[in-house]
Amino acid sequence: MRRLAVAACSLDPPGGGAERSLCTLVNGLLVPGPAFNEEIEFRPLVTVDYKNFENLEPWEIESCHAHSGELTGLLDGQIRKQILKIPTESVWSGLAWRLRSKKTGLSEPHLYQHHLRRINRRFSKMVSSWLDEMPTPPQLGITQLTWSAGAADAFQRKGIPYLIFIRDDVPFRFPEMFRSAIEGAICVCTAGEGLGRQVAEIFTMQRNANIPLAIDYGKRFTNLPHVKKWRQEGLVNRSDRQSPRFAIVGVTPEKGFKAYERLFPHLHKHWPEAHFDIYGSGHYVERLGIHPNATSHGHVPIEQAFAATDVHVIIGETAGTWGRVINEAGVFGVPTVTCGIGSQPEALGPGGVIVHDHHDIMEFSKVLRECWNRREQLGKLAFEHAGVTDHRRAVSIFRALLEDLTI
Repeated sequence: MRRLAVAACSLDPPGGGAERSLCTLVNGLLVPGPAFNEEIEFRPLVTVDYKNFENLEPWEIESCHAHSGELTGLLDGQIRKQILKIPTESVWSGLAWRLRSKKTGLSEPHLYQHHLRRINRRFSKMVSSWLDEMPTPPQLGITQLTWSAGAADAFQRKGIPYLIFIRDDVPFRFPEMFRSAIEGAICVCTAGEGLGRQVAEIFTMQRNANIPLAIDYGKRFTNLPHVKKWRQEGLVNRSDRQSPRFAIVGVTPEKGFKAYERLFPHLHKHWPEAHFDIYGSGHYVERLGIHPNATSHGHVPIEQAFAATDVHVIIGETAGTWGRVINEAGVFGVPTVTCGIGSQPEALGPGGVIVHDHHDIMEFSKVLRECWNRREQLGKLAFEHAGVTDHRRAVSIFRALLEDLTI
């Protein structure tokens, strides 16, 4: 049986779309399954019939990661896990956060870079020791996110070819720290071709593969009757069913904070019926919540956020790393307004409207109105398009890539 070694900062945390996606991808490799085929139709929460397609052999998988908060149990028990007793943060990262930029909200770069260098050197040594203890070297390694430089260094020194997933903006902020890891990978995996093009502007890749975020909708939302019930109850229980309701999940400077600060007062004056429900926590969520046409709800189950809304809004400023909440909203028949950078248009598909310049308040307002006016039609398209991140589809694409890399 072929073997994979997965090494990353965290792999089974309570939150984190990138970690959950990689968990779901490697879980899917533990059993035989088909490579991707255009003839197979993937629709969220709808059974797929594979009987007419040839199955590829499963993989044996080992993982090495830190204990980052309470584990969710998402990572399959068949995967042999090496849990490292190593803190994911340090004095340096803490100080970098306290001295973060008021303009961008990002950690102070020099201190944060110092933290990243130290933690990646330490992780490299631990991954090397972990690999040395294996009776048989793995055919491939996999890594992602902030500790990927350390994992890649260990894979390189042991002569193990590896893949690296780009799922956040950290490599764009510290390109020289991650250059060797990215350019030394036999394949750089990005969710969407748009993000792949962004990576190619800065790094030389041996190969780039579009591996969609993998969402197990069954584990997230049980089944279609549950989704329809949540949606129906959410809309019925709304006190102002005629008022346009927009949902925003998470707010940071990278996720449109400045644009929202200008947008809300404008809409309060020119479209007072419109209201924004903001989910998540932190300074920026609280600041937006003071506007009379916005309500901060804190952290709630995602199905609660999407059950009662009309339109979902998500904005990125620099890196279009694919917003998985776009497709989760689609499962509830909720369309999205998003920006046109990176892979965001691919995540959206036909299930919403692109705002090309969200800093142009007039354009932003116009797009929100358009999406709300067409919400029923776009919501149906959003549901159909959500199949693009169905974990069965993503695993089949990943399985085909690995097969190609090991021939």
